[in-house]
Parts: sequence; C-alpha cells; structure tokens
Amino acid sequence: MGERGRVFSGPRAKLLINGKVVGYVTDVNGSEEIEYLPVDVINNIYTEEFVPVAYRVSFSASLVRIVGETMKGEGFFPRLGDGSSQVLLDNILKTEDLTVIVEDNQTNSMICQLEGVKITSKSFTVTARGLVGKNLTFLAIRMRDETETA
Repeated sequence: MGERGRVFSGPRAKLLINGKVVGYVTDVNGSEEIEYLPVDVINNIYTEEFVPVAYRVSFSASLVRIVGETMKGEGFFPRLGDGSSQVLLDNILKTEDLTVIVEDNQTNSMICQLEGVKITSKSFTVTARGLVGKNLTFLAIRMRDETETA
C-alpha cells in the first residue's frame, strides 16, 4: 500500500515560467513522444525493427485572464512592434528559450521541467457568463521529471 500524502493533485501544483509563478492556471497538459519508423524490407511480411527518428515535447496550459498580465508583457511571446513584418520577424527571432516547471507547492519539488521552450500559440475565450480564459501551447527540446534532476 502507498504512503498517504504523496498523491500529486491540482491544488498542490504551480506553474513557473523562467522562475516566475504563473497565476490562476486551471490546467496543464504535457506530452513526450518518441517517433519510430518501421524498417520494412522485401521478402518479409513482418517489420524488421522500429528505428527511433525523433523526440518531441509538447505542453499546454489554460489560465484565467488577469487584466494587465500578458505573455507579451512578460517577454515570453514576441511583441508585434510597429506592425511591420520585419520588426515582428526580428522580435520572433530574438525570443529566447524559456524554462517551464510544474512544481509541487507542498514539497517545493519539481514534478516536471521543460527546457528549450517556445510558446507556439496563445488564444483566449470570452463567454457571456464565464471567466475569460487564455490558452497557451508550447514546444520544448526536452522534458525531465523529478527522477531526472539533481
């Protein structure tokens, strides 16, 4: 039987981007994927083997929109600038990689750490009688769990 108090739950979670706690997060989703390609050869009905060809990480988060707190304002997503395509391109190219951490606020331990992160999209939803939400999607170079960091 497992030890009580070790179950990680939403109320214990906090999300940090570049060390800054992101407030009013309603959910996060993370995924690691290893892509394998089959080695199919003539004169064999079976696949000989599966060869790893790619490792990908994706992550998303939904938040409650707080007036005055934006991903652009924090420098996490490129600003439009003066509206010219060259300024936007320059801002995109200058956007630095982020580090995203999901942390257990009860033990102050890292549950998952994403490295080399870029925010690929952000969207928002306004409903007649609801909270305004914003959704972020990320790509990352790698995702570590608590067993992979010192």
